[in-house]
Amino acid sequence: MAKKKKKSGEINFYKAMTILGLIVAGAIAYGFFGSAPNLSKTAFHNETAPIEQCLQCHMVNPGKNPVMPHRQMGNCTLCHRPE
Repeated sequence: MAKKKKKSGEINFYKAMTILGLIVAGAIAYGFFGSAPNLSKTAFHNETAPIEQCLQCHMVNPGKNPVMPHRQMGNCTLCHRPE
């Protein structure tokens, strides 16, 4: 039984759909990471602050600080950007 040859139009269609899918997936990932609130301007919110300092304020002694509503991700500035 002979194999059916693919037409060049079909190949171009699948290439275009692959590229479009990658663009959409990239936009969704960018939107997900961009949805995290920015860090407010305080002395403690800087890029060089150790993660232990963040966890101390937002997990151990929250007080007036908001409780961190997610697991520790390794680095706060991965999602949260300073203002």
